Parts: sequence; C-alpha cells; structure tokens
Amino acid sequence: MDSVNMPEQRTPQTANEISSYLFIKCIITLVQTADVLMGKVEAPATGEPVMDLPRVQLIIKQLEMLDENAAKLGLEEQQMLKQSLQELRMAYVSAAGKTPEEDLAGEDETPAETLPEPAAPADDDDDEDDEPSRTRFVKKYS
Repeated sequence: MDSVNMPEQRTPQTANEISSYLFIKCIITLVQTADVLMGKVEAPATGEPVMDLPRVQLIIKQLEMLDENAAKLGLEEQQMLKQSLQELRMAYVSAAGKTPEEDLAGEDETPAETLPEPAAPADDDDDEDDEPSRTRFVKKYS
C-alpha cells in the first residue's frame, strides 16, 4: 500500500495528537505486515517473499473491527482506516483471486480427515479441586 503514508505534520503535542499519531502508526504497521504476508516485500529474515493469506485475512478482520467502531475516531483516523482497509482488500483479491469472505467460506468445508483428532482428557484423580466438572463438547465431522 504505497499510497498509505503517514501525513507530514509537526511533532504531536497534545494527548489527542499523540493518540492520533499512535493510531495511524498502528494502521500503517498492520498494512505493512499484510504486504509482507502477501509476498509484496521480502521477509527480512530470509530475504524471500512470504505468502500467508490466512494471516492477511486476520489483519483485514482487525481493520474491519476497528472500522465498525470508528465513530470515536477523528476524521483523519477514519479516512486512514477506510483507505487502508479498501487497499488491503483489493491487494488480497489480487493475491488470492477471491475476497477474504469467499476464502473464509471455503475453509468451513474442511474435510474431516484433515482436522486434528481431539486430545483425550487428562485423568487427574490426584487433583483435589472443589471445582465442579465441566462437560466438554467436541464437534465431530461425519
């Protein structure tokens, strides 16, 4: 997201200016992380591009959650958030060939043989907790 840049401004002085600055820096960091995870930037450790679209989906979800609660943000923060989210969604579609929502819908249909087996409950008879036992529910795929 080359067009997502920190606006040029003087050093923040007030509490509101500092909060705004930190929020915008947070958004920029999330977008830059997504760029690395979509293979647009080489990973610093390996020097090779990384493709991890499920993590990009999580970043998009985080930004969407922030956008849903943007009423408390200032105009500059709202604009930065909306622009970043729009550009990140477009970059995701370009990298994955489908929207994050379509990609998530496909994950719900995971075959049972690829899911890990549930762990057997630990049998701790020596444990003398007065806590009542809890029933655990396990979703099984047929």
